[in-house]
Amino acid sequence: MSISVTNAAGAYTDAIKRMAQSATGESGAGAGAKNPIESFGQVLSQQVSAVENTAKAGEAAATQAAAGQGNLVDLVTQVAEAEVMLQTAVTVRDRVISAYQEIMRMPI
Repeated sequence: MSISVTNAAGAYTDAIKRMAQSATGESGAGAGAKNPIESFGQVLSQQVSAVENTAKAGEAAATQAAAGQGNLVDLVTQVAEAEVMLQTAVTVRDRVISAYQEIMRMPI
């Protein structure tokens, strides 16, 4: 099982592209196709699911390694990827909270 270390950066880039396509009304699947991403909430939900799936894959690799069945390189790769995705999620969370607080400070 091989997982790319650049998944977090790739997921972030894909999310930005989809949001840009949504804002301009473009669709990657053709002129009449509906854009699969309709809101920031859906993008956020998909990224949280991706983080959860990556963490589960890392745990599974750790369990296999503990049982003597796993590959050490795959284990290190999956754990590092899970760590990067978790750090990305925490950074996004912090930025969203910061933006919300800034909006709440704006005079009406």
